[in-house]
Order: sequence, then C-alpha cells, then structure tokens
Amino acid sequence: MNTESLIKEVQEKSVDIGQEESQYRFDFLKDQLKDKRFVFIGESSHCVKQYSMAKIQLIKFLHAQLGFNVLAFESELGDCSIGDYLRKELTPLKFMEGSIGRVWHNDYNLELFNYMKDTEEGTSLHLSGLDVQQSAGKHFIPFVESYLSSSVKQLLIEFERLTNYLLEYEGFFKKGKLKQSVSELDSLGTHLLKEVQGQKHQDKTVQHIIVRSIENRLAYCKANVQQSFFRQFELRDQMMADNLQFLAEKIYPHEKFIIWAHNMHIRKNSKDSLLSPYKSILENLKDSVKNESFVMALYAHNGEMSDQMGNAYSIKKSTRKHMEWLLNHAPYQNSFMSSQLEWGEHKWRVYEGGGLRQSLVPARQYDGLLFFKNVSPAFPKHEKVP
Repeated sequence: MNTESLIKEVQEKSVDIGQEESQYRFDFLKDQLKDKRFVFIGESSHCVKQYSMAKIQLIKFLHAQLGFNVLAFESELGDCSIGDYLRKELTPLKFMEGSIGRVWHNDYNLELFNYMKDTEEGTSLHLSGLDVQQSAGKHFIPFVESYLSSSVKQLLIEFERLTNYLLEYEGFFKKGKLKQSVSELDSLGTHLLKEVQGQKHQDKTVQHIIVRSIENRLAYCKANVQQSFFRQFELRDQMMADNLQFLAEKIYPHEKFIIWAHNMHIRKNSKDSLLSPYKSILENLKDSVKNESFVMALYAHNGEMSDQMGNAYSIKKSTRKHMEWLLNHAPYQNSFMSSQLEWGEHKWRVYEGGGLRQSLVPARQYDGLLFFKNVSPAFPKHEKVP
C-alpha cells in the first residue's frame, strides 16, 4: 500500500461540506442520490454535536431538494409513528421526547422536530421508527389506551407491565426462572392482538402500525428471555430491517426514505468484521432495497463525544493504520469522501464510538463518509452537563 498516493487521493478527492458556524452543504450529492429511494445516514456515536447538525442539514436537503419524505429513526416503530400522527397537537419538545430514544434528546436534534412540525401538508417530512426496543413514557401506549374499551385497556396495561418486567430482569438462567412468565406473556399478547384487531382505530394506517408494534414487542421480549445476548443483537437488526420493508411496502409505498442509525447497523458486510459477524439492517433487506440504497457513515478524528448519561470523553488517538488518520489529510475541516476509490479498497482500523477499535474495508461497507476533524459532545437534555 502506497500511503503517500492515498493521502494525495484524499487531498484531491475530498469535498468540502462547510462548517457548523455557517451551514453544511450537500448539493454535490444530487447526482449520486437522484435514483435512490433509501439513504442510510450512520454515526460512530449518538451524542456528537457536529454529527447532529450536519445530519439535520442533510435531511432538510434531501427532503426539500430530492423529495425524501420519510425519516425512519433507530427508535421504536410505534412511538415514532404515533408521534408523527400527533405532531400537530404536540410541542416540538414533546414530539421529540415521546418519539425517539433519550440518547438523541439534545438541543440540536430539537431543531429537526421544529422543522418536521413546520413542513406543509402534502409535502411533510414524516417521522417513523425501525426499532423494537420499547421504553416507558413514550407516545405509543397512552395513545392506544385512549381509544380502547376499559377491558382491553387493562389487557394492554398488563402486557406492557409484563414486557417491561421481562426486559429489565437481570438474573441468570432466565430461561428456567422466567419460563412461566414467558408463557403468560405469549397468551396475553395473543389475546391482546385479537382484541386490538377487533377494536380498530379509525385510521387504517395507524391500525397497521399499532398491530405491528404489539407484534414486535411480543416477539422481541420473548427472544430477550429465550435467546443469547448475541442472538438478541442479531434479531434486533433483522426485525429493524423487516420494519423498514413494512414501512416501504405497506405504509409509504410511494415515498423515499432517510434512515438514521449507528454505523454498525447499516454496514453492507458486517460479516467482514471479527467483532460483529452478524447481519446488519442492510444485510437483512431484500436485494431490490439494497440496489436502491446509498449508505453513508460518519466518523471523526479528534475531540470529545458524550455517552447517554451526559459524560464527556475523548476520542482515542489514531495511528497511520487508522482510516481517521488518513482522512484527516483532507484540506477541509469537514468533508465528504467517496469510499469507491483506491483508498477505500484497503483495510483500515476505525474507532466506533471514539474508542471501540474495529477493522474494515470502507468500499465493502459504505458508499461514502462524512468526516469531521474535530467534534464536541451533544449532551442529552435533562442530564447533568459537566
């Protein structure tokens, strides 16, 4: 590998995307995305200010300029979809907090929810979710309770209580200790689905989302008890892929999608990595979806990130073997780099989350990358900031 020639390629082929103080620019992507239906936007960490700011500008560009009208978040399907349905009656903050995971609750992402509320009827940017991991205090359960009869509402409350108990149970030997609870959950979930299908919501699309979300919760909760940690992780990506295809085929069959998720969930060939040889969301999709997709990862060279509790930490220093070291030779502070070039055909070390070392061949995983020389934390709202 001739490192000097690769450095020169990065210096000549990188594209300036601008800086946060002005506005990030993405017009150069028009030709690459004009025939795509799905744009996957990754991130090496969920709590980075520059990542959020750039992604929001990119989402606005994709929506306004290229007609991408659905944003599918790495958050629970029911919570996000019901949040979108209720958006007119919610403040942007309530819209955000009840829809997406707490790790993304920051002032930068709040701008996105302001934007979604302001988009006009007929050209709205709609929010939905891919994930199957439920959490308390979100939109889905109170909304479903609001229209069910009292007896079915009690079924739903009991189902939610039992799923949360099983998901939070930390004891060893889950299969043996919780076998009776899982059997109870299976019976309760089957009964609930039958009753919910008998008390249909007036909006057919909402009804499809409600049934799908309950099915997801039942299947994922059972797997959480019965399967190994590795199998749960693998199953989650498989279910997220199934949810995306459900949205693309049944809910928004004529719309184009933006997918917001971690880099590791959107890789094209996860099996290449010794640390994560499972199938990602992308690998679980139909070939027809893969062929209409553009996959973009986000990485950074220096600075700090934050965890979901609001604790800042520094990105580990990269070496000549790291992709971040190579891309830091770009002449711009923030840049786009196509991975379908010579540099992308070589194997590099990378840092996920600023510190988890992995190895990959960029051309086999992504179509391109957004690269930031310096980043700072995006502290979750309501968390203690140092």
